[in-house]
Amino acid sequence: MKQYYTSFLLWLGLCLSLSSLQSQTVNLDSFQDIQLMKNEFCAVIEVNASWNWKNKIGLEKIENCYTGYIDISNKEIGGVIKKEWNIRVVPTIIIFEYGKEVKRFEADLSMKFGEDEILRKIKSEIRR
Repeated sequence: MKQYYTSFLLWLGLCLSLSSLQSQTVNLDSFQDIQLMKNEFCAVIEVNASWNWKNKIGLEKIENCYTGYIDISNKEIGGVIKKEWNIRVVPTIIIFEYGKEVKRFEADLSMKFGEDEILRKIKSEIRR
């Protein structure tokens, strides 16, 4: 019984911590954080670099979906994410559904997106 109660409390804590992700965009700086968010019913993750943050997109404007940023300049996770997710240019925005990539948006050579246009495209893809 004690083990069941402990498992329930861990599950409840995880649910409560993930519910806060939906109201704000979070910086994902560990593999555990990335995995938890990526496996949600809807996650929009922007992969960018610290030297290119002026070109980041306001993902917090997206509703009904978890949003996060990954900095590929992060020495602990950046190289692995870049390789595993085949990141060729920053920013790259990837929409995941239950851990599966469903859509990817890559910036052009200017390393920028038109924010209004890309947010419209992301919202359109999420509604499908």
